[in-house]
Amino acid sequence: MSFRRRQEVIGGTPSGLSPGVNSSRNPVAGGPSRGPPVSPPSRAPLRNTPHVNPTGPAPGLHNRAANNDMLAQHPGIRPSTITSQPTLSTGSADLDRLLTHEGLPLGNSLLIEENGTTDFSSVLLKVYAAQGIVHNRNAGKLNTHVIVIGSDQQWGRQLPGVYRGSSKEQKKNKVATNESKVTVGNINDSNLKIAWRYGLKKDSPSEEFSDHSQTYPNYQHAFDITSSLLPAPAANEMSFVSLNVPDYSKVMLHIQRIISQHQGKLIRIVLQSFLNPAMYPPQLIQHNQSLNFIKSLRHLLHNSPNISLVSSINLDLYPRHNALVTMIEMLFDAIIELKPFPPELVQMMERIYKNQPAKIKQGFLNVLKLPVLSESGLMVIKEMEYCFKNGKKKFEIEEWSIPIDEEEEERSTTKDIEF
Repeated sequence: MSFRRRQEVIGGTPSGLSPGVNSSRNPVAGGPSRGPPVSPPSRAPLRNTPHVNPTGPAPGLHNRAANNDMLAQHPGIRPSTITSQPTLSTGSADLDRLLTHEGLPLGNSLLIEENGTTDFSSVLLKVYAAQGIVHNRNAGKLNTHVIVIGSDQQWGRQLPGVYRGSSKEQKKNKVATNESKVTVGNINDSNLKIAWRYGLKKDSPSEEFSDHSQTYPNYQHAFDITSSLLPAPAANEMSFVSLNVPDYSKVMLHIQRIISQHQGKLIRIVLQSFLNPAMYPPQLIQHNQSLNFIKSLRHLLHNSPNISLVSSINLDLYPRHNALVTMIEMLFDAIIELKPFPPELVQMMERIYKNQPAKIKQGFLNVLKLPVLSESGLMVIKEMEYCFKNGKKKFEIEEWSIPIDEEEEERSTTKDIEF
């Protein structure tokens, strides 16, 4: 019968001895050790253990938090009416509604295809860029930066100014603003007293939900294409990326450098007249390079919550049945097509609306792809359902209806009566 001391661990090292020191007893039977000293196994590092930076948080967390704060406080961002994603205005209220999100969701791209020799797409690109500059001016701080690819400072000086309305409209707005203020002069009105006391001046719930201009007053603006945005965008508001490079990798490096210099801001990228030989050198028109460039931009958009892209392409130079255009369309999130009217239809509309020139439209606007919804499987293609007009106040989009020639109807009716 053997006796053990208290606090002696069976099958382990005796108390008071450190691991690795030879003891006088066998660890199993308690007798003398007959072999070399056995060191305890070293502990293996735990797997899937997150690395903790002792100096502070990871570098990307600060930028992500700054972007989230920017999205929450930016006056030009509102939630999508369909998906609640952060959405910005394209600068055209009609186009915002046509995209079903009341704008273009962040991280998405819009491709504007145009037929013929017209240049209506450049108007949409300019109001898209001007909307970002106006947000800087209204907020009193730089919260948006515009990146223009392939153009120079002259393009930035051609941005349209904000439409202030006609002289009559400005007077009406001034009178309405003064009447809305409660003063000693208009407080004597009995109706106003009752409305003030019982709160009857508030709008109905239906009007509140239908009109979002009060909730987001600086979200979108109307632009006058006959005026210029003054002062012109400065270097801290708009950057220009040159295409005089051997390949698109230099272009992407320049874009990424600009984005890194404007952390915490909303980035609007403009890609004008993509693959137009008048603007793009021959080495950048190759199919492989151009597709890789669009893929790089798509990857940049989908991994950045504060960037959007609007581009244009001419279908006369690159028809839609071209394999290159098909691949490009697959890489964009939204696509619209501007198709000017044939000359015969234009002449007929000018004859019918000779006394109402404001009703004359300039072409069809076809919807070929919607942001987010098309990728989710919703096939929405609308052709010859909408028409557009490049008006003075804004780029107008309306439902298309065939104009009726009243003079011909009167002539046919007169002939029937005579017969």
